[in-house]
Amino acid sequence: MVQNHFLLQKKLILFFIFCPFLVHAETVKLPLFGKGHFVSYTELSPLFPELSSNHEKSTGIVKLQSAQGKLQFRLGASFYVFDEKIIKVSKPALLKNGDLYLSVDIFESILLNLISYDVRYKIKESEVLLDIPREPIAKRNINVKAIVIDAGHGGKDPGTSDASGYFEKDVSLAVAKYVYLYLRKYYPEIRIHLTRKNDTFIELEDRSKQANSLLKDTRDSIFISLHCNASLNEKASGFEVYYLSQTPSTEQARETALIENRYIGPHSQKIISSIQSQMLSSLTQRRSKKLAIAIEEEFGKGVESNISSRGVKKADFSVLRGSLMPAVLIEMGYLTNPEESKLLKDKSFQKRIARSIIKGIRGYAQTKD
Repeated sequence: MVQNHFLLQKKLILFFIFCPFLVHAETVKLPLFGKGHFVSYTELSPLFPELSSNHEKSTGIVKLQSAQGKLQFRLGASFYVFDEKIIKVSKPALLKNGDLYLSVDIFESILLNLISYDVRYKIKESEVLLDIPREPIAKRNINVKAIVIDAGHGGKDPGTSDASGYFEKDVSLAVAKYVYLYLRKYYPEIRIHLTRKNDTFIELEDRSKQANSLLKDTRDSIFISLHCNASLNEKASGFEVYYLSQTPSTEQARETALIENRYIGPHSQKIISSIQSQMLSSLTQRRSKKLAIAIEEEFGKGVESNISSRGVKKADFSVLRGSLMPAVLIEMGYLTNPEESKLLKDKSFQKRIARSIIKGIRGYAQTKD
């Protein structure tokens, strides 16, 4: 009897593993048009029946909406509006032969903002891969039970530096330690993990591995990576908060990601390419965006008289791509700006940054998912 029960359990496990349609739909492929920049709305809309569209021919304004909200734009315009915010896009939406073609920026925004459930996707050169489940997700307060604090760079990878030779790796580690200490003091029930505690070099994929190991104990984890920015123009200034996306907000965002991704060891290429082949989760991205917005708001309040905000942005950072939880990367200011460099090296200011980040985490945890 016991043996039969064990065999039945084994068959059920195998059945669920090899019958993915019970959990999610088969992967759907959508072709990309215009050298990989556009998705046909005619081909996209049948996959998401909750989406509706309205095209005002007299004004050229298109409205896409669901129960989650409304996204609108004008044909040929290089931006769209969602939640009363104007967001720039790399390519404007087009109308050709009666079919609406959406830029990949708008396509991604639809998944993140108008679709309530998790959609896994991957934007490739000539097609988009979509994995669409139909399981409703109950709204609740987002819990945070574990926090990974990643001090960027370290060891042989110093990151950027100011004119005096003070390195980014030292600023990021100092702030990371303050965040750790404050969290331990005020939220002892939360599990806190530092990817590095001293001046050591840790490869990007190992940082993600450390973060993902926490998922064995709790699904309610977040990942925060701390960095400083740099520019050839010493007047460049401000802080910015990033979340993961295959469609960078701006060319500057793309360049920032390239700089932060540049230090990858020769033996890690295979691992990184494997991570980058995975499909992105719209649910994790949506939560990452919420986390980025919450931190940007509180960070701005904490340092508003000294460092201005450059806003919330998105880009393809390797350290974020490897994380399987909501994750953000904070560029705390420009070390190449003499005034900001002086602040970023100051311990009292580093403590202000740490407290602001914690307030942002608390704001995120109180929002509805």
